[in-house]
Amino acid sequence: MNTEIELDKQNNISSPLINNKENQQKSGQIPIRSSSIYQINQDLLRSQINDQLDKSLSEFQSIEELRKVMPFVNYGKALNMLLKATQEGEVEEFLVILDDLKIRKEKLKLDELLDQKKQTLLHIACFKNQPAVVEKLLETAKQNSTQNQFEEWINRVNQDQFASVHFAAYVGSISILEMLKDAGADLNIKNSQGQNALSVAAQGDQVQAMVWLYLQGQSIVEQDSQGGTPLHWATYFDSLFALQFLLSWLSKLPNYSYYINLKDGEGMTPLHLAAVTGNCRIAKKLLQKGANKSIRDIKNQTPAEAAFENQQNGVFEILMSNNCLLEFLNIKPSIKPPSVSWTQIIAFFIIYFYCMIGTILFVYPFYFKHEWLQILSVFSFLLGIILYFLTMFLHPGFIEKSTDQQQLFKLLNDNEPWEVCQECLIKKPERSRHCEFCKRCIVVYDHHCPWVNNCIGAKNYFIYFSFISIIWINLIHILILNSAFIGQEYSDGNPIYSWFNNMIESQSNTLFITKIVVQSIIIFLSVLFIIAVSHLLYGQIITLFTNRTTFEKYKQAENLQSNNGKSKSQKQLSQQSIKAEDPKIQCSCANCILMCCGNANNPAFQ
Repeated sequence: MNTEIELDKQNNISSPLINNKENQQKSGQIPIRSSSIYQINQDLLRSQINDQLDKSLSEFQSIEELRKVMPFVNYGKALNMLLKATQEGEVEEFLVILDDLKIRKEKLKLDELLDQKKQTLLHIACFKNQPAVVEKLLETAKQNSTQNQFEEWINRVNQDQFASVHFAAYVGSISILEMLKDAGADLNIKNSQGQNALSVAAQGDQVQAMVWLYLQGQSIVEQDSQGGTPLHWATYFDSLFALQFLLSWLSKLPNYSYYINLKDGEGMTPLHLAAVTGNCRIAKKLLQKGANKSIRDIKNQTPAEAAFENQQNGVFEILMSNNCLLEFLNIKPSIKPPSVSWTQIIAFFIIYFYCMIGTILFVYPFYFKHEWLQILSVFSFLLGIILYFLTMFLHPGFIEKSTDQQQLFKLLNDNEPWEVCQECLIKKPERSRHCEFCKRCIVVYDHHCPWVNNCIGAKNYFIYFSFISIIWINLIHILILNSAFIGQEYSDGNPIYSWFNNMIESQSNTLFITKIVVQSIIIFLSVLFIIAVSHLLYGQIITLFTNRTTFEKYKQAENLQSNNGKSKSQKQLSQQSIKAEDPKIQCSCANCILMCCGNANNPAFQ
């Protein structure tokens, strides 16, 4: 009866073991580990375009002045100005200079115009995300070269073996990718590390470009020359959105577990890389999708040991956590692949029935004069069971899903990645969320409750709240009765429980010992479950009176931590479609009505 919530721990967790490791690292005894495979590529991407040219366009006050001056600029300087305009993203200046060069007697050879990194203007325009410039370059190059020359130019790689397609994918420009495809560019070209364009798009967290390339048939599991897959690169670059889409696609493969735990050239799985970079959110995503915590890399380190070596305390604690009892009681969510917890469901029934039946047998004979109280107690017990099954089988508000992969690309054209469900292929309505257990998006998602093996959403929230309230009252009632009568002996002459009279006379000592043992167990179990249910009920009372779901409360707390993070994805997550945070949340009965029935009928949430 708790949440399947993705709540990151703060990264300032400390323990004697971690403190000892930090002291050793500060004293220089232990070096911090990093992955040279990924860091080299990260540095290459960040230093592709050289903007350092002597000549500048700033000396011209207007486009008209530039147009008047261009006929008097010598050919070499004009080429230099064309390069500078491309690098600075000055589209109007670029068009003026290009038009002038096209009418000169010297034949314009774009394939010979390169910067210091041996990059063509097409490389630069793609990296700078300039569709208008790319379109003009493709048109001009095609007019001034043979077919073979044009194909060689459009697929040319720079000194680091990046082609224009790679840069267009990295910046996520679909319009440029489509222009390159129509012009005959090789979409499957590899860079010096053997990465395809989809892998580079994953590094830039460009989900729309990834989907476009995926629909073109590019592989999501192909390893580069260093053994890395797009999932490895998305993990190392903290590309959370890209990682979510990759995990969604991988989960549909028959050998899904193999690819999520695939080792690169250093023997590192994606979970190792999450441990090295310290991204708690990505580490949790991988664990929930089935990443193996015990795989060792070429340094014979598990992901936890890699996190420990790199002082990534948050990920280290996640990987080492083993809160079996707290997870069983659902006080803390477990971080593992979603599955039906039959143990919890069966345990709930056994414990609930044991406590109630034990109380009826060994406690009710003490207050037989209050028969109405016994009837009320049994009725509330049966009501709790009925509400339990209603909560289990009433759907929480499932949103219809789509199966059209092309629909996903169209959705990303008009919406941000966090507004789209990559599993259901729909735009998520406001306040909804995809549940990994139910495999559906839920209307006004509150949480997934493993005790009932169902999500709690707008359409079953009232039943669920009634269920946990009745359970809590019954447990308190059972605890009080058993605590009050645990040491008392039975008296004879019980007109209602007459069968007890004979037992008292013949087996008084045995019955009394049995009574003590049974009631002691009931008290222990009641206390244990009252703690869990009280924790849950307290949270749900706040939810009820503020019209703010459990997921929204935890997500807002999580976003406060994410905004201080280093990755673009983490900062953007604060913009997810959850109920806008009101600094002055007011409790009201009107909110109760909204939570119980208003949200379920609100078209904006469907």
